[in-house]
Amino acid sequence: MLMHLPVFPASQWGGTKPFNHARARFVPVSDKAAGPSKRAQVVLLVDDELDIRDSLKLLLEAGIENIEVATAESGAIALDTLSHRTIDLIITDYKMPGMNGLEFLGHAQKIAPKVPRILVTAFPDLEIAIKAINEAGIENFFTKPFEPDQVLGVVRELLKEQRAQALRNQSFARSIDMLRRGSETKK
Repeated sequence: MLMHLPVFPASQWGGTKPFNHARARFVPVSDKAAGPSKRAQVVLLVDDELDIRDSLKLLLEAGIENIEVATAESGAIALDTLSHRTIDLIITDYKMPGMNGLEFLGHAQKIAPKVPRILVTAFPDLEIAIKAINEAGIENFFTKPFEPDQVLGVVRELLKEQRAQALRNQSFARSIDMLRRGSETKK
């Protein structure tokens, strides 16, 4: 997501002068620059069936605040999305033409290893579940038809954990930066 924020020239805004909107410039700011606590969290939803994609997208957007749902109808399109966007959670169907959900999640794990993954299938099978956990590192496994409240609860919890981890990482990076600057001023 790209936001445009106004840049106010110092000569235009001194606190007591009225702001001149005509002289403001707008510069693009990426969602990464907005920080983990400001930007909407992005769920990548992968399913070859349009009605499933649309209904799950509507459920997530209606049931969870500050969320954006990106959709893809195939594993290949989802991998392209994953390589160009910040994604906080992946939900994928198992049975899709071309690349199945497990194959997609295996590739996704290489591109974004820290992004939690959920596999959805209409064909519950213990062997698929074991492969999904061992080979694709999934966080959860849903069978169709699924309970909306269960899906929302799991997704909320995984996104909450992702946001908390991102905030810890941001705090750690700030601490390291402050230590670096402190050691540079002592030299």
